[in-house]
Amino acid sequence: MAAVILRYGQFYGPGTGFEAPKPGASVHIDAASYAALLAVEHGAGIYNIAEPNDQVSTERATADLGWHADFRRTTP
Repeated sequence: MAAVILRYGQFYGPGTGFEAPKPGASVHIDAASYAALLAVEHGAGIYNIAEPNDQVSTERATADLGWHADFRRTTP
């Protein structure tokens, strides 16, 4: 059995009720959804998805998926 597990920080950004990150492990909603897309394309694995912080390591998501916490969706 293969699975993708994403452990997200606290969401912020449009539609989340929080416009700015809270202290600790936060992640912008755009970067979080992009991580999901990359993980589904990549395949099985466990990844922490949050902005760089002292609580969790996101190195695996960056290295394996090519994910970056500063990703933001652009609107046409």
